[in-house]
Amino acid sequence: MDSDIYTLGVWKVKPGQEQAFIATWKRLGAFFYSLPGPPGPGTLIQSLEDPTQFYSFGPWRSLEDIQAMRADPRTPDQIGKLMALCDEAKPDAFRVVAQVSE
Repeated sequence: MDSDIYTLGVWKVKPGQEQAFIATWKRLGAFFYSLPGPPGPGTLIQSLEDPTQFYSFGPWRSLEDIQAMRADPRTPDQIGKLMALCDEAKPDAFRVVAQVSE
């Protein structure tokens, strides 16, 4: 997928809930893939210094696909399951504005 539109989430997970968060994030990804206009591959990373700090990101084909995902009546419940495991959560959408390569 060659996209300049991404979702990115910043997640501060409640201590002791890290494994539950990872499993729930995978289920959320499976839900996203079941929708029309699914995203590209999603990535979840965990801090090596603070195991409760996670970031997730992935490309989407278009902003309209993200808007359709958010408009799906099941989405708040699905994202809510993930947010319930967090002390802080901030999912958002972004566009690529610059890249550096060799």
